[in-house]
Amino acid sequence: YDPTCGSGSLLLRALYETKEQKASLRGQEKDSSTAALAILNMLLHGVDGADIKLGDTINNPQHTQNDRLNTFDICVANPPFSQKDWLKTVGEDDYYHRWTASLCPPAKCGDYAFLLHLIASMKEGTGRGACILPHGVLFRGAEAAIRKHIVESGVIEGIVGLPANLFYGVTIPACILLLNKDGAAQRKGVYMIDAKNYFKKEGDKNKLREQDIRRIVDTWNARVDVPHYARFVPMNEIAQNDYNLNIPRYIQVIDNEIHHN
Repeated sequence: YDPTCGSGSLLLRALYETKEQKASLRGQEKDSSTAALAILNMLLHGVDGADIKLGDTINNPQHTQNDRLNTFDICVANPPFSQKDWLKTVGEDDYYHRWTASLCPPAKCGDYAFLLHLIASMKEGTGRGACILPHGVLFRGAEAAIRKHIVESGVIEGIVGLPANLFYGVTIPACILLLNKDGAAQRKGVYMIDAKNYFKKEGDKNKLREQDIRRIVDTWNARVDVPHYARFVPMNEIAQNDYNLNIPRYIQVIDNEIHHN
């Protein structure tokens, strides 16, 4: 499931990573022309039965049943960064129980609204997810209480710091939050990977090379500490840092050299 599916490329990429490339795909997109393109994209790739719905996921989620959000095995999203005026009723309890009035994302920045929607859309006890967000979600003060709540829930299994200027229209650094409800209550910490310095300069953008992606994946699968690159950070250390998840607090930077070609 992708609540901000755009033309459907992330859903298709996720499909290709599944066993025998078999999965039911669900998505929502608020722009009608882009939603139509997503439907066409599915057909062109031979994906039958994909359910792409039109509408604003935050204000009018379409994948619901009996006034509750549908939940999924795997949820992925690359939502719009720091969207302003994302909700008309900001500061109120959410109808779909994604947030409360006391733990509501700021009116002028919807990053955590999409993250909380994604978490609420993951199946209880088994659901997994991945969400690409600006690096600021890891440390911004305005969202400190929400961040603490999510960290304490144990749903954040890992964080991958990405290079700046990686996505079109966005020059700031981003990160991937890796989410898992399986074993969340017993989570002992967060596994962090600092991949921001490993990329290829391509025109006016940066690009992850295949070797950069492979290193991230292999390191994540191994779950071992790698000096200056990856580390398992215990919950008590995160708490001592007031639930600030800024990666350089936990992984020592080797130097200022940027490794690219």
